[in-house]
Amino acid sequence: MNEIRNGIAEAIPTTVGGQLRAAREAQSLSLGDVAERTRIPTRHLTAIESDDHRGLPAATYSSGFVKTYARMLGLDGQALAQQFRAELTEAAPRPAFREVYEPADPARTPTRGIAWASLLVAAILVLGFLYWRGMRSEDPVAVAAAASDQAPAPTPAPAAPAAVPAATAPALVATGGAVVLTAESPVWLRISEPSGAKLFEGMLDTGKSFAIPAEATDPRLLTGRPNALKVTVGDTIIPPLGPPEQRVRDVSLKAAALLERVSPPAPADTGVPAAIPPAAAAVAPQAAPN
Repeated sequence: MNEIRNGIAEAIPTTVGGQLRAAREAQSLSLGDVAERTRIPTRHLTAIESDDHRGLPAATYSSGFVKTYARMLGLDGQALAQQFRAELTEAAPRPAFREVYEPADPARTPTRGIAWASLLVAAILVLGFLYWRGMRSEDPVAVAAAASDQAPAPTPAPAAPAAVPAATAPALVATGGAVVLTAESPVWLRISEPSGAKLFEGMLDTGKSFAIPAEATDPRLLTGRPNALKVTVGDTIIPPLGPPEQRVRDVSLKAAALLERVSPPAPADTGVPAAIPPAAAAVAPQAAPN
């Protein structure tokens, strides 16, 4: 729109900045005068009048400046502030559209076969790791070693009685009785049948005992600390079932097999008369001469 003044057509400003500048000049005010009255920095007043929105702060502060400036000039500050917000929205630069996915080079794209093979290898590695973790957590030797680190020093097992010659040894060992395993210090053990059926598996605390069931056919022992077990058959104490702190497995816990550790079986009768000891031969009477 144009306004004719003194015979000269003048353009009426339509922007907020132009209207404010025209009103200020009509009142013969300088930017310094406006800055002093409104406490608005001169650089912001200059940016508002020149429609230079890039030099202004956020829209909230800029709209407040426009409202204060307009009211100081006697204009409708609320209306001009709303128009100024609209101008800021229209002048705001729109972000250029960018393609998110760039076209891939077919030469660098793996084939479907390679992708499936990679997934298969990854799955095998994961399953192998899980299997290794499971086997390690169930390893009886590792469990026994961990228990031995926390267990007190094992009590030495009683020494086996000295062997007596088979010809003169009396029958000192009972031929039957319940087989009982007593822990002299914390020990892990597993007792199972050859078929795989487990009779006992776990930690046996100090002083705790486990009796082999009477219906067991051929119980077998697996442990990493045989020296921590006191094994008895009835009233008979059985020697240690293995070296100290060494793993033993498939040790028979049948009463007969355990009793053989105390009294080994007598030698078989071959029909040959036993040799006379030298001491007896020295005192044997000699036959009278004919």
